Amino acid sequence: MNIIFRFFKNISQLFFFFKRKILPGFYIDKKSLVIDIGSGDKPFWRADVFCDNLSLGDNQRYSRSKIVRNLGLFFNGDISNMSFKDHTFDFSFCSHMLEHVEDPEAALREIMRISKSGYIEVPNAIVESIKPFHSHLWSIYCVKDQLVFVRKSSAMHNIILENGKRYRYLDHLIINPFIRLYWKDKINYRIINELGDESVFQGDGSPEHSEMRKNNINWYLILIKIIRFFFYVKKEIKSEDLTR
Repeated sequence: MNIIFRFFKNISQLFFFFKRKILPGFYIDKKSLVIDIGSGDKPFWRADVFCDNLSLGDNQRYSRSKIVRNLGLFFNGDISNMSFKDHTFDFSFCSHMLEHVEDPEAALREIMRISKSGYIEVPNAIVESIKPFHSHLWSIYCVKDQLVFVRKSSAMHNIILENGKRYRYLDHLIINPFIRLYWKDKINYRIINELGDESVFQGDGSPEHSEMRKNNINWYLILIKIIRFFFYVKKEIKSEDLTR
């Protein structure tokens, strides 16, 4: 019985992964210019341009793998102050990045400034309440299509970490562990930060961090290179045409 459960669980996870990371690319017009913001080690296969901050290192990613920089045109920069021209991109893909940034409002404004529409994915706060990640600065909710960011305190993170150990079994029962939002023209959001500087969680490591292991083979990268070979239409893009 346990084997059957694991089998269907793995199938479900694979389908959900495909739905999140692969399928959105097929909904985008082949002529559209697409940027992946916070591309990391699992870049969006349909993106033409990739952007990430190399100065942050690799310890914020669960795999701790290196940022992929050779898939397309890559830019190194801070999401809160990107060098791209206004509305340069038809579509932006931003997955599991906003929960890490110090100022999500500045990041969201930049996303809306440089792109006309897009896809945002962040961990649901219900997951964070069971298994808080060592570099997530915000608990994020979605209320009537509005993203609500609540800043974590150091005390809050530590309490959640200890309390959540008793409920880890619920992690696999959550049907929608991530908030997935498609937007056009405007992103509806709210920022709640009632903490002083001395109280905020800085994401400076936890016992969870020491348990991570680096995956030496990026199977996802192999997969999307195959997908790009068959479905991606390469564009002639110059960096000077995109930046201010």
